[in-house]
Amino acid sequence: EGASAAPFSRAGFCLLLPARRRLPVLRMKLPQLLATLLLVVASGLRLPPLSRRGVIGAAFAASAPALRAVAAYGEAANQAPPALVPSPFYPTGEMAKTCEVVAAGREDVCLKPLKMLSAYDEMRLRKASDALKAAGSSTPASDEAVRLIGLVEAKEWATLAGELGCTQPKTPDAAPKKCVTSVAGLDVAKLAAAVSKKDPALMTDALVKLAASL
Repeated sequence: EGASAAPFSRAGFCLLLPARRRLPVLRMKLPQLLATLLLVVASGLRLPPLSRRGVIGAAFAASAPALRAVAAYGEAANQAPPALVPSPFYPTGEMAKTCEVVAAGREDVCLKPLKMLSAYDEMRLRKASDALKAAGSSTPASDEAVRLIGLVEAKEWATLAGELGCTQPKTPDAAPKKCVTSVAGLDVAKLAAAVSKKDPALMTDALVKLAASL
């Protein structure tokens, strides 16, 4: 059998078959060829000078690319899960400032981004905060207004909702409910409504009007 361990090819296998059966084998795809080789081995047919060991070796050699492909797929499958299923948990860290819902098991993938402050809204908030600080008379109401403006500027949405006494919803995509309407003597009803809608533009409008009223 040592002499039969020479390299084996599809064409070589065809030469062992009758002439009328060679063309169909040449046209076979890899799965069909492997099945034919295994059938030959299982049936115990005598194929001199090629031994069973040579046929089996040829089958494994022919299947090597397919086996490598399967191995590569398995390695890829062991990496990261598909980022398709929403996570039931709140985003954390910096992602919580820009994202409302992340993928399950993939907090680096945002499935539902939050509305963001525009450059114009950031300018309006900064001017409102500067005006309150420059007034010279610090009061609990003005200090609270500056604090609320700072939370919106920093995109600290969870802290802002907590400051307004909003009830945290069970799922990240749900809106905060039951926010208070007064904080440190400030009428924050419009701000609370904007927080419930998760709309930074409406929050900016509410805070600018609130700062102007002090």
